[in-house]
Amino acid sequence: MQRTNLLKIFPKRKLTLRQKEALYGRLFILPWLIGLVIFFIIPFINSIYYTFHKIRLGDNGLEFEFIGWENYIYAFTKDPDYLKNLTSSITNMLYEVPIVIIFSVFVAYLLKDDFKGRTFARTIFFFPVIIASGVVITVLKENVLGSNTSSMVASSTTIFKAENLRAVMINAGVPRWFSMYIVDIVNKIFDLTWRSGVQILLILAALHNIPKSFYEVAIIEGATEWEKFWKITFPMISPTILVAVIYSIIDYFTDYGNQVMRMVVNQANNGKFEYSTTLAITYFLVVMIIILIVNRIIGKRVVYLT
Repeated sequence: MQRTNLLKIFPKRKLTLRQKEALYGRLFILPWLIGLVIFFIIPFINSIYYTFHKIRLGDNGLEFEFIGWENYIYAFTKDPDYLKNLTSSITNMLYEVPIVIIFSVFVAYLLKDDFKGRTFARTIFFFPVIIASGVVITVLKENVLGSNTSSMVASSTTIFKAENLRAVMINAGVPRWFSMYIVDIVNKIFDLTWRSGVQILLILAALHNIPKSFYEVAIIEGATEWEKFWKITFPMISPTILVAVIYSIIDYFTDYGNQVMRMVVNQANNGKFEYSTTLAITYFLVVMIIILIVNRIIGKRVVYLT
């Protein structure tokens, strides 16, 4: 009798298909949410707490002395390197990311068509992502390109020296500023191919998702390859390009060779945990602002197929 009354109060309810999908979706992302809270949100809150204190290693462990905004004031007004490195990183990002995106679109467009060795060619461009490492990139760039961007003295056994190219161009009468620009691009060719694997894969997938009927109609209308690219291909892959741009920005700002990242690590290695955390927090906020601005600007020009 009591059970019957309970069933009347709490009747058994069947979930609709949409409710089941929503439930399964929440269960699916639950491990990720737990990891987000444990490994990101809690450490992030602790990091903010550290920035307002001076940390010392005492007899009973870490000792905290509240100092307010002193770490932030020092970073932006007294530190001679932080603002300089931050400005340099932002400036380099503004021209390196567009080069990576243009290169990725170009390579993906070449790899989308069927030809002998296509799978091998795709593997070559994506393979660096599997073994990606800042240390590996630095060593290989020094040994292969002989670039002096990572070492003051390039190896005498390198295959190619970008500095020799600058000397040849200057002797040929090329303006010094233009030769410096070309040499800088050559120095970054290795980084360019190494950093473009994920972007190429994303754009390649977007290219294959474009309905073939669009191109068939364009051919019937007499459109040229140039017109098909700008009227069909580029608008259709614009959402993926936005994702690739944001990924490239984050990848550049978190790279091992980034000056600000090295500065953060060096401060932590020197025992200045509170100042290292301050630099990391402000750097994170700057990167987030840049991403929001880029998303706002490019997002207005993205074409979504409805």
